Amino acid sequence: MSNVYTEPNREWREILTELARGLSQADIVRPAGGAGWTVGGLFGHLAFWDRKAFVLLERWKKDGISESPMDVDVVNDTMKPFLNALSVREVVRLCEESAAAIDAAIDGLDPAFLAKVETEGKPVKLNRGTHRRHHIEQIRKALE
Repeated sequence: MSNVYTEPNREWREILTELARGLSQADIVRPAGGAGWTVGGLFGHLAFWDRKAFVLLERWKKDGISESPMDVDVVNDTMKPFLNALSVREVVRLCEESAAAIDAAIDGLDPAFLAKVETEGKPVKLNRGTHRRHHIEQIRKALE
């Protein structure tokens, strides 16, 4: 199935994959995005948030949509040193796998459940392309 999110998610996943495949270990450790992030850390950040959205969607399909509160800034600051430490191979693998998994999950949602996630499913954003685009722009700037 496809829906309104299919194309932007696919487009930015493909751009992300293309960008990732050209990275060296030296590129991975370059500062990017400010506040102590690296290029690799941003790839890891994208992988983490795509995977979190995937896990929530799978849980919600089984158990119904429920709240999943968290302090995003605390999570990002906590994960930053771990994500910055990943090797180029691992961060690219995790990013590609997580993006493909969430995009397929979103594409597979039946229209009624998709509409319910749109209205009740905070904090899952079904347009994953917006988040990817933001960090791809930061990564491209760091690699200039």
